[in-house]
Amino acid sequence: MKLSQEKKMELAVKLRAPANLPFEIPEGYTDVEDRVTVKTLKIPTSVGENTSYLVEKKGGAENDVLIVNIHGGGFVQPHNPWDTYLCDYYAADLGCKVLDIDYQTCPEVMFPTPMIECYEVVQWAMAHAAELGIDPDKVVVGGNSAGATLSAAVCLKANEQGGKMPAMMLLIYPAADAFITPESDKFLEEELDLTKLETRGILYNSMFTDNDPALADNVYLNLGLLTEEDAQNFPETVVITAAKDYLRVSGEKLAAKIASSGARVTLQRFMNSAHGFYARCSGDWKEARALVYESIQRKFKI
Repeated sequence: MKLSQEKKMELAVKLRAPANLPFEIPEGYTDVEDRVTVKTLKIPTSVGENTSYLVEKKGGAENDVLIVNIHGGGFVQPHNPWDTYLCDYYAADLGCKVLDIDYQTCPEVMFPTPMIECYEVVQWAMAHAAELGIDPDKVVVGGNSAGATLSAAVCLKANEQGGKMPAMMLLIYPAADAFITPESDKFLEEELDLTKLETRGILYNSMFTDNDPALADNVYLNLGLLTEEDAQNFPETVVITAAKDYLRVSGEKLAAKIASSGARVTLQRFMNSAHGFYARCSGDWKEARALVYESIQRKFKI
């Protein structure tokens, strides 16, 4: 069932409502704002001007690593505070610079616009390494949920278009299948409970792809179709999943697919966590962030 643009916008308002985006901020968590500086960048892309935020520790970055963060939210949610704080912590704790991408979301745009935008922003960052004060060979691209899907798309496009490959990828509870099945399509005719992640996921995917059957075999939308050829030259990858997340199975299969291509893959499932835990400070978020920190520090010797 193809949703009208009017219906998509109506659903987007509901999906973007604060009630569907819980974030219990730990005491003192937001104090990190005082430890960093943020600069807004306007970056040209073939799908329109992008807004991104360059974050670094006050007093200047301590190394030349760049982490590019791509926020989650099912391709529908806008740039959000929990990703902002996450980027602040990356910069403050790791001493690196962070580029936080505020990409266009659906239903205002659709597939493949966000994927093209994120890929071109990452390529721009590596091409402007001297201007940014970073090493183009020390770029990490990563994100959570839909942001992880977009991060994988960045690497897929680098292979496809001969672009420069990032040095490392972070896939945090990736949404590894963004194409809905015919059975899920019928579900859209029912009364929808937006408190359920599964329901929101079906809506997100429907709004992103317009349920176009021609996209069913598109690897950018269904990362489970990833082949060794698709993943050639993929960088070292960290994959984090949550035991209480229905996306866990597809995310872990994706990790195996990337590993089979020859890339080094670290996969860890966090048993006391649900979808969204890493950015929204729930469950095993501290342990998961420690794993990411340690992986980056080991990779770049910082």
